[in-house]
Amino acid sequence: MESEKMNDFLLSFFDEHQPRRIRVIENTLKNRRTVSTLFWAKQYGILKWTGAERSLERKQVENSIAELVKANLIQRNPDGQVLLTTLGVLRQEELAGEQYQPYFFDWYWLANTRRIEQRLLLGIQVVSELSYHNRYYAPVVNEYHEQQIVKRWVLSWRGNIINDLVQELKLFGDSLESADERLANYFFYSLIGHRITGKNAMQLSEQLELPGYQLPVIKQDALLAIAAFANSYQGVLNRLLVDLLAKSPLSQSANQTLLLYQQGISISQIAKKRRIKANTVREHLLEAAIVHPDSIDWERSLPVSIRSQLAKHYQGKMKDWQFDPEIVPGGPAAFYYFRLYQLYEERLNDK
Repeated sequence: MESEKMNDFLLSFFDEHQPRRIRVIENTLKNRRTVSTLFWAKQYGILKWTGAERSLERKQVENSIAELVKANLIQRNPDGQVLLTTLGVLRQEELAGEQYQPYFFDWYWLANTRRIEQRLLLGIQVVSELSYHNRYYAPVVNEYHEQQIVKRWVLSWRGNIINDLVQELKLFGDSLESADERLANYFFYSLIGHRITGKNAMQLSEQLELPGYQLPVIKQDALLAIAAFANSYQGVLNRLLVDLLAKSPLSQSANQTLLLYQQGISISQIAKKRRIKANTVREHLLEAAIVHPDSIDWERSLPVSIRSQLAKHYQGKMKDWQFDPEIVPGGPAAFYYFRLYQLYEERLNDK
């Protein structure tokens, strides 16, 4: 992404009242899912942007931040956190009218969209060339593993894969159009097939009347949309993509921990059974509390006795709370209870 476009893109993640950590924004966009990143991303309201810009580089971020500071659009606090300036707020408002608002980002956890894109483009290309009985073409994806998966998909499908795929793509396109016609256009303009190369970034920007820095956003939205469609519709696209679809918003390891915890097994027993540290078990449960709060038994995880002690010391705006091991009960689990209590209070306030 070009420097100016990156500046406009990153500017949208800052706020005039809430100081924000640059690394949280960067790690969220790159899908670096530490518990700390997930927690703060949720506080910033950007959790759904997880993995939206996986190719983002540290140097790009640092250069953009420096340019935004120089332009007086943001300011850095002594601790390195960032706030919008008055000019930054005005620039945000100016950009708001041209920004694409995603529809499917709540499915951020469902798939690595890079892999979805590779598999999908190759699968559609193969079926398109098959429909013209053409065996001599350059595959859009050169990875042997992906080529073999697509080959097995074509050969194992019971039915007319050409007609079935066309029908599903039409159904999917209709669902995209009902959300935003630009989303449907982006998806189909990007496909590669028999004598069709797909449109480049400049062409897409002109056709969709979107600035170039918004193309990665609509691309992520389209890929999450196809992942969600494949996840809910048991057809030819599901067969192609199913092994790339996550079964839970949690990481695989955190999900294993949660399943054991839901069976009534204690944290220490889970640690022993899974041969991991008790603190790792707590981190897994915090991850669940952040991204899938309905999966947690809050009364068990945060007993009323702990809540009562914390309520004496922590009141008012949660952003002002500071962890103090001297007043938080739990010993080695003190920070775990502190974070859980923050999430518990947030949950109550959101109801």
